[in-house]
Amino acid sequence: MTAVVVLSSGMIDLNTGMVIEGINDATLVAKAFGSSLGKPGEWFVVFAITLFAFTTVMGWSYYGTKTTEYIFGVTWSKVYRVFFIILIIFGAVMESNLAWDISDTFNGLMMIPNLIGLLFQAPMIVKLTNNYVDRKIKNKDVVPMLSFDSDIQREAVKAVMKGMD
Repeated sequence: MTAVVVLSSGMIDLNTGMVIEGINDATLVAKAFGSSLGKPGEWFVVFAITLFAFTTVMGWSYYGTKTTEYIFGVTWSKVYRVFFIILIIFGAVMESNLAWDISDTFNGLMMIPNLIGLLFQAPMIVKLTNNYVDRKIKNKDVVPMLSFDSDIQREAVKAVMKGMD
């Protein structure tokens, strides 16, 4: 929706793709909404971006703190919080293009540990998928695989069987 509003607002020259003079990347969306909705449109964008930015910062802070606490302990999670606050301050005062480039780079780098985790989990995923296909698609009478861990599986099957009584 934002793209449609920006492209139809006249704030961008559709032949060259350049923003009209006097508008920069930080104010483009607000001015585009303002061109069709007036001041309330601009204030809506300011309000929406503020809420989005706040919840994103809070979410990433919590996620990073818990991850650091899990891997390195409580002491290092406090160090992480201080480091995170310093990064927030730097992000708030740097140019938006640089902030977005850094953000995009680190979000892309998160792909590496996730792909490594997927590779290690591939045998479990194949086993769980085959069990599901056998039960639900091929209608075989096999015990549902509720966990890859044999101890947890045994307890889970007992609980399911007890619930069927």
